[in-house]
Amino acid sequence: MIIDHVALEVDDIDERVRVLEAAGLRVLRRGTRYSTGQQIVMMGDGTGSKLELIEAGPGTDGAPAFAHLALRTDDADGAHRRLQDAGYESRSEPHDLTAARARSALLDSGGGFRVQVISYADDSPDAVTWEPSGEG
Repeated sequence: MIIDHVALEVDDIDERVRVLEAAGLRVLRRGTRYSTGQQIVMMGDGTGSKLELIEAGPGTDGAPAFAHLALRTDDADGAHRRLQDAGYESRSEPHDLTAARARSALLDSGGGFRVQVISYADDSPDAVTWEPSGEG
């Protein structure tokens, strides 16, 4: 498995997108979170590294908060089983993410550290790369 993306819950998701676009990231996809219906925006830098912004729920203090670390795998179902065997608690069973053309599951390491395992179809909008044109 390799690191695919980090997810953060943020207030004012549109403002965060604007700031990150100014820094050179691109919006890959907008959608809704599978488990809650919150708005999400997947952003990429062209290299395959991504940042997922998740609309913060009510009662947040306004500071971005860690939501999960996503690990890319060729087999989300198998990775889910292996992590459960290693002691991770399943938060969502493997399921299809239609808009992302992916299969995913969410697990908890036991200390509140959430890990998503995700596998993409070849034509997934989240698995695109390009030559970054930013300045160093």
